[in-house]
Amino acid sequence: MPGDWCLGLRVTGSAMSSPTSTRSASRSATRWRLAASLLLVALSGLVVLVAAARRIVVAPTAAPARTTVAPVASASVAPSATTTATETRWGKVDAGAEIEASCHVPDQGAGPYGDWQALPIGRMVVPEPPPEDVYDVLLHFHGGEAVRRLVAPAGLKLVIVTVDAGVGSSAYGQAYQGPEPLEEGLATIDAALAPARLRYLILSSWSAGYGAVRELLRAHPTVPNAVVLLDSVHASYQPDGEHLVTEGLAPFLSLAQRAVAGEAVVVLTHSEIRPPNYASTAEVASYLLAEIGGRRRYAGLMPAHGLEAKTTYDQGAFHLRGFTGTGKEAHCAHLKMLPDILRDDVLPKLPRP
Repeated sequence: MPGDWCLGLRVTGSAMSSPTSTRSASRSATRWRLAASLLLVALSGLVVLVAAARRIVVAPTAAPARTTVAPVASASVAPSATTTATETRWGKVDAGAEIEASCHVPDQGAGPYGDWQALPIGRMVVPEPPPEDVYDVLLHFHGGEAVRRLVAPAGLKLVIVTVDAGVGSSAYGQAYQGPEPLEEGLATIDAALAPARLRYLILSSWSAGYGAVRELLRAHPTVPNAVVLLDSVHASYQPDGEHLVTEGLAPFLSLAQRAVAGEAVVVLTHSEIRPPNYASTAEVASYLLAEIGGRRRYAGLMPAHGLEAKTTYDQGAFHLRGFTGTGKEAHCAHLKMLPDILRDDVLPKLPRP
């Protein structure tokens, strides 16, 4: 059959072929077998590639996780509930403030205050009835719920604004870099309380909150009328492990100089707690005193919030208070001093019409 002949000629040859044609047919058959093998290998590789490609699964892009604000310090705050951070143009800052100081401040009620109101950064409570002509703001950093519990029942009639920004002073510093955070916050408060106008701005910080105060003083060195620093200002050491890195203390030094001149009211407290890797609040206080030429006086170890007043310094409107205590409870005691400091050392020294 013609078909059988053709197949025999192409692949195996025929008994009637000559030796020359047999050798030629053999070489041709070898080339065809080689080409067929190469083609088979190529097809097999293509099949493997296609199969592998079909098994590849591209993982979907994960949705951004909500940032949880961690406790600010093991000795300072602990979350009373799940805490989320609010995204602002200055970074993630806690505005819901489900953060509560772990200093066991009892809730004595809201006093003459309404509910928390959200701000661009932080939140506020306003005394009721709202002020009609002027209002004074206490802007506090770190441990906001504890401050509400302490200050609201004290009858000081302050608009209480609190910010809990996260872990460490750097979180507070990042939240308040530049002039805009304070300006927008005050503008929001002003709009909410119109037609009343802002009279005095009092800054206060406890523990890590000084990072925000430092940045606010850099951007607005003369805007705060008073600053209260509650066991709060630290510094790094130089490589020798003894001398302080003073660049970050420059805003506080300028503030202390203004207070000595009577241009602002400043109260700075410190404990005897010695952190392991950075300068204590007592060391920072000593540095500031040395720079302004001040000298401590013995305070008689008078009892104060479970501590003893050890040293004091008063010059102009600058007041420094050193206390005993080296543990968590000593640190917490400084936060609890805030209402007394406001009532006794700050508000009476602000000019009144």
